[in-house]
Amino acid sequence: MEAAKRRLVSEAKVYRIGKLLARAGLCPRRKTAEFLREHDVRIGGVRIQALNHRITEEALAKSKLTVDGCEIVLNIEPSVIIFHKPTGVVCSHRRQNFRGTAIPTIFEFLPAEYQKWFFAGRLDVASSGLVVLSNDGDHIFALSHPSQGVIKTYHVHTSRPLSPAEMARLESGIWDRGELLRARKIQPLAQPAHYEIHLQEGKNRAIRRMLARCGVRVNALIRTRLGPYQLGALRPGEWKKIPKADTLSIG
Repeated sequence: MEAAKRRLVSEAKVYRIGKLLARAGLCPRRKTAEFLREHDVRIGGVRIQALNHRITEEALAKSKLTVDGCEIVLNIEPSVIIFHKPTGVVCSHRRQNFRGTAIPTIFEFLPAEYQKWFFAGRLDVASSGLVVLSNDGDHIFALSHPSQGVIKTYHVHTSRPLSPAEMARLESGIWDRGELLRARKIQPLAQPAHYEIHLQEGKNRAIRRMLARCGVRVNALIRTRLGPYQLGALRPGEWKKIPKADTLSIG
């Protein structure tokens, strides 16, 4: 009988506390220990402080998860949203101010239930294109972290055409502010002074900084792909919920 009970428990869907907090958009799993120290996290009224605390799906359905006394609605299954960030919008959970003017955030385009989701692919205010959001903090961390080597693709309109020597220089790497910035691949598009640029590292404003070193200004920059996710036909400000990719490879 005891063996049968143990087998049933092992076959049940079991969640670690870190995964539950990540699904709620509260913290990535790698920061679970810190979150548990700083907040009163309870399941069924019992405070959780152990990093390895587990709970079955069945038990979770009968219990409330609260953080600092507030009930948390859980999204157990991992989900992904692809969003076309317009120019003039900031990738942040909080509005930013520039010279006294409030800049809208990507979350102002999304329904309330997605306001705490994590996002990958931060774009500066002047850039547009694909941003990926998810309730799975680990997935967003993997998409964002340089160690994963996730490829990001951009379509860039420059102030003038690039010479073959300049394109080779971008691919070999350019030093700027103590950082080596490098395009994994750059190729011309059909229109003059339009290029597809692939990056493997997400350094701040890397494309603009590289091109500036060549004496070239970026007129427009749009991200079209982030790992396995593509912008597709989404217009600026539009979003779509899609299944989470099984792999980070772009195929």
